[in-house]
Order: sequence, then structure tokens, then C-alpha cells
Amino acid sequence: MPSFRYLAAADVTAAMPPLQERLALADKTLRALGRDAELPPKIGVHPRQAGSVAHAMPALLRGSAADGSGDSIGLKWIVGFPDNPAIGLPTYHALLLLNDPRTGVPVAVMDAGTITAQRTAAISGTAIRLFMPDTGGRPARVAILGAGAQARGHLPVVGHVLPGAEVRLTDRDVDRARALATGAAKIEGIGSAEVAPDVRRAVEGADLVVSVVSFGPDQQVLDPEWLRPETLFVAVDYDMQAPASLASAAFFVVDERDQFLATRSAESFAGYPDPDATLGEALRGGAAGGRPAGRVLVTHLGVGLADVVFASAILARAEQLGLGHVLPL
Repeated sequence: MPSFRYLAAADVTAAMPPLQERLALADKTLRALGRDAELPPKIGVHPRQAGSVAHAMPALLRGSAADGSGDSIGLKWIVGFPDNPAIGLPTYHALLLLNDPRTGVPVAVMDAGTITAQRTAAISGTAIRLFMPDTGGRPARVAILGAGAQARGHLPVVGHVLPGAEVRLTDRDVDRARALATGAAKIEGIGSAEVAPDVRRAVEGADLVVSVVSFGPDQQVLDPEWLRPETLFVAVDYDMQAPASLASAAFFVVDERDQFLATRSAESFAGYPDPDATLGEALRGGAAGGRPAGRVLVTHLGVGLADVVFASAILARAEQLGLGHVLPL
């Protein structure tokens, strides 16, 4: 019987791979989608609170070993309640379970909050590398909409892939945006960081917009006319900011096509077209054929495969470092 290891949030943070490796794990995940992975659309239930979510995200990645020893299999359970911050709780709570790929025996359970933030930012990093417009040698102008955990997770990635980036932040909570801007200025690769008074002034003139606002029943849709003709818009928050008119006029990319199509409804992505490509197709060179002209909208809903790939790497590092608690089954 393999050992069963519990990793608390602090253990996961301590075992998190360095940024360059996280970007490589994101690439590995995206290349596997549609080829070496099994990933059903998110299975969800509907808690009472408006705007809440509760999703189970199983995933399997097949390795090269015939006996399955190189496979990864697991599931993330994530629940989000948008009213939680008002009572001093995080919006999202998540756990991730890994199983032995040859026997199915559980081998680890770990806090998945940090994994969610870091794998999401790494996927965005891949999108930026693929579709960032040419800035003519000047520092990239970056707008980040939202100043929560996802914004904090994205800033080191922005600094790494766009050295010298000039960042403008905006959030409904001005104090939170100011605190994040102060911290952002100290992150390696961030050239400058300032707070914009509203979304319009944040995105005007931006080469890259990263939208990471909190989910809720009320969308905060921006006007595409505020954007530059070549802007890359990376939406991590479904359609909270990016309207269907932007998706229809831009080159529209998703992380996983079937999951997007299963999610599109009257409540989410209403009026959105079918995707032009996936990130994996672009990485494999079979979709975009280079950056398309005009605006590019990348919407990534978050795939459970990324969580399982990251968790497997974290578990391996945790075992090497002796982190967590080994528990009986």
C-alpha cells in the first residue's frame, strides 16, 4: 500500500514548483488536452447563495508507461460563495485528491486554493506567450481588472514573461487595489504599478488585459471600444467583463473546447460564438499559424487536468522535503 499524505495550505505553498517549472506544467497540460487526457466537463451542483458554484473536476493524464505507472489521476472539489468576504472568509475553498494510477488507492489529499491560483496564472502565461501583440520594443502596458488572489498570482507571471511591464490595477475596493499596487512594484519584472480609478481608464491603451474580478450575479461588462485594435484580453472570470460582442469580433481561444460548449448557456457566455481555437491547438501549431491580426480573447475556465498535473508535481516535492502528514487509510 502506498502512503497517504495530507498537505495543508502551507505545505502546498512550500512544495510549489518554481515559476519556470509551473509554466512548463501549464504547457504540458494544454498540449495533452484532446490527446493524452480524459477530462469531462465540470460536474456541478447549485448552492442557495446567488452566484455560488460547487464543482467536481476529475481528470486523467496518460503517461508513456504501458503499465500506467506514469499516469496521473485525481479530482478537485471546489466551492465558491461570493458573499464570504463580507464575513471574513475566502470566496473559494478547494481540496484535491490524487490516486495511485495502477491500483486506485488514494495517495494524497491537499489544499487546492494555492494550486488553483498558480495553475491559472501559469495557463495565462502560456496565452500571453502565444498571443501577446508586438509592442515595438517598449514595455508592455498591462491592465489587471480585480485585485484579489488571482491578481496576486498573475503578477509574477506577468513580470516573468513581460519584463518591465507597466501595470495598471483596478478594483471595486480601492484600498485593496492600492495595497496590491504597492506590492506589485516590488515583484521581479514589474516595471511600475499604479491604480486606475475605473475599468475604462485601466484598459485604455493596454496591450494586455487580464480580467480576474470576483464572480457574482452581476456582470461588470466593459465596452470593447475602450480597447486597442491589437489588445490581448485574457479572461479568467468567465464573461464577467468580456462581452459576447468582443468574443464575436476577436480571435476567440479557450482552454478546452468541450468544457466551454458545455458551460455556455443563458447564464454564462450567452451570445458567445464557438471558439476559433484552443490553447493546446495553438501550442501544437495547428490552429493560429502565428498570432492573428486584431484582438485576441482567451477565455480559460480552469481545467481539472491542470490541477492534477500541478498536484502530482507538488506531491513529489513534498515527499522529497518531508512535508505534510502521512495518515493511515
